[in-house]
Amino acid sequence: MDDTPESSPALKAFGLLETIAAMDHAPTLAELTELTSLPKPTLHRWMSMLEGADLVRRMPDGRRYELAARATSLAFAILSNNPGSTQRHQILQRVARDLGESCNLTVLQGGEVMYLDRVEAALPLRVAFQRGSRVPAHCSASGKMFLALMAPTKRERLLGTLSLDRHTPNTLTDPGALQAELTAIRRQGYALDDEEFLTGLFCIAVPVFGRTGRECLAALALQAPVVRLSRENAVERLPNLQAAAEALAVTLT
Repeated sequence: MDDTPESSPALKAFGLLETIAAMDHAPTLAELTELTSLPKPTLHRWMSMLEGADLVRRMPDGRRYELAARATSLAFAILSNNPGSTQRHQILQRVARDLGESCNLTVLQGGEVMYLDRVEAALPLRVAFQRGSRVPAHCSASGKMFLALMAPTKRERLLGTLSLDRHTPNTLTDPGALQAELTAIRRQGYALDDEEFLTGLFCIAVPVFGRTGRECLAALALQAPVVRLSRENAVERLPNLQAAAEALAVTLT
């Protein structure tokens, strides 16, 4: 029997979670068997254990697996409290101070974006969100940024599971209109929320890329009432936001 630390059940389970998290789509049991070189009965037993612990869950088709709530909550807690969290908050404070508006850093969790950190503006007429707040991806600037930069097959699969609920008269609820918006976002490199989630609130978001420059790890967004931020002046903030996004990337990789 192998008594090395790497052979412990806990680390084997962690390694399996890492494999699933690293994939650009929800894998089947057959795909995981090939990737891990584990016998199918053994892998099935491990997946059943992880599923019972709410660390993975089956997709509606019953064949594919994705990370479940407990695993994504753990990932969020790690990101929120890792050594780079203080530096990230300082970067957000600097952006909020320089641009005079609230800013936030979000990560994607399923069909929603979750606020990893946020700094509020000192000005009146602001909307307060807390760490851990969730917003639907289809009607937020950050969410549309994630969707636009996602691998096409993964994006199509995720969009197929989303309910494009209307939150304001500006919410994009037509799949064709949303796809056209995502195409424009990929081309221009930033996303806007023009009163699509909350009436009176405008937002502009930019991606925070990983080391390869292709994977969107997080999104940095500036948020303000429409009386102060709009399509006409939001793009002027892009250089500050993009510079901050590059600094934030260092804290996440």
